[in-house]
Amino acid sequence: MITVLGGGITGLSTTWFLAQQLPSAVSIKLVEGSSRLGGWMRTDKRQAGGREFIVERGPRTLRTGASREACAVLELAEDLGLQSQVITAPRLSAAARNRFIYFKGELNCMPTGVGSLLTGLPPAVKCLPRGIWRDVTTAKNTPMDSTDESIHDFIARRFGEQVDDNLASAVMHGIYAADTRDLSARALLYPFWLADRLGSKGVLRGLRAVAKVSRARKAWAAERDGAEARALADRRAQAPEFWDMIDEASMYSFRDGIQTLSDRLVSKLQEFKNVQIITGQPVTAARSASDGNAEVELADGQVIKSQHIVNTLPLHCMRELFSTSNSLLNETPYSSVAVVNVAFGKKNITPVDGFGYLVPRASAADSKALGTVFDSCTLAAQDGDADITRLTVMLGGSRFEELFGSPATASKHALEDAALETIRNHLGLKSQPIDIDAMVGVNCIPSYTVGYIDRLKDMHRWVLEQLGGRMSVVGAAYGGPAVPQCIIHARDHVNYNLNLNNLSQPQNVSGLEQILEAFELPA
Repeated sequence: MITVLGGGITGLSTTWFLAQQLPSAVSIKLVEGSSRLGGWMRTDKRQAGGREFIVERGPRTLRTGASREACAVLELAEDLGLQSQVITAPRLSAAARNRFIYFKGELNCMPTGVGSLLTGLPPAVKCLPRGIWRDVTTAKNTPMDSTDESIHDFIARRFGEQVDDNLASAVMHGIYAADTRDLSARALLYPFWLADRLGSKGVLRGLRAVAKVSRARKAWAAERDGAEARALADRRAQAPEFWDMIDEASMYSFRDGIQTLSDRLVSKLQEFKNVQIITGQPVTAARSASDGNAEVELADGQVIKSQHIVNTLPLHCMRELFSTSNSLLNETPYSSVAVVNVAFGKKNITPVDGFGYLVPRASAADSKALGTVFDSCTLAAQDGDADITRLTVMLGGSRFEELFGSPATASKHALEDAALETIRNHLGLKSQPIDIDAMVGVNCIPSYTVGYIDRLKDMHRWVLEQLGGRMSVVGAAYGGPAVPQCIIHARDHVNYNLNLNNLSQPQNVSGLEQILEAFELPA
């Protein structure tokens, strides 16, 4: 028997891939502490002003493209029979082309190619050409005695502080809801960080050396990648209309929201006779059993014995299960984000069309927001024929307590007022919305802070020492917090790390092997 801890998208995906591989005689149990499955993938239906519409409380769109991560999600959606539910934003749509940064009281449209450069750079981006020139003309100043530095320090050292203050800080607000002065350059900007170390003069020139290293590292995965490419080609041949639609898209979701994916996973898993899903029972302890297997104890006292445990719990939840710990468990902060969904009773009311905008550090003094997503512009098909404009304002992140107090007890009224203030000041929308609702994701995004890779190595060693080699880990705290990263990590772990034909023996894998390999410094 194998047990999966955690019923978010990582746990559900892991269970799905296990169910595909294991014979029906092998029992799989999925244990989720709350009463709800899907984790931060949550779509709610609301009614206001005679209209019914959806709101996303967490992630809302998925990227297309040729990456393994993007293909893994699309292949999963196809295997779950969700092709007819997929809706897309075409590559030439405003949502795909127009992304903004709020800078000096205005929305600055980010360049999307050489053509946009010819029309003139917006104020937020004018620092970038200067930053590039600085990098190619500044002598090597890499702190070779250090194995990491913050994104802010790295960018400031090579490109100038303005590039971070105006641009990079906004991007990281959108992905991690965290401050670049805390985030790891090695973990999150690895190709550029490595280029700085390998190159003799400048990051951009050093990228050639990184390309050589990357080609050498990809050699070990050539067989895997070739097999996956052939399998994808077969899929395309069997469902050309679906894949042609995806080729024309920049991003996608589902007609009834992103929770469609996790809901379908749950319903399909319930069809497997060897899969049992337990909800509402937090795990309170994990230990080695007297017979050499592993076991977990649930809040109701139930003990589940397993030949292997795949632990997808957030770090702060996992820490409570063991008597020993490690630096990653102890020192990884999580960001909390307030998601405020706002609906107006009229279509197309934003002053610009696009995906939305992010707020950089340079504009933090006059904004409480991390950014705003133009939901109706991004995926208009989700609105149907309703006369409505949906927006989502994201608040908090690294400044949550400073602005709103404790995330667990923050005033919903204060969050909604801050969202309305943001919309009025940034977008000039003065009319009253027909609906507004705030929800706080407490500790929802792990922060990969300075020193993260060294702590991940510590985590790898620690996991191998737990439960006699019968536990491994997968999830947002390791390979990346985005939905595609969680799904590919789960798939790779099941397909390439675990020896499912010999579960009677300890697996002696952490689940972190391939991730750490990608960050090894070349000799």
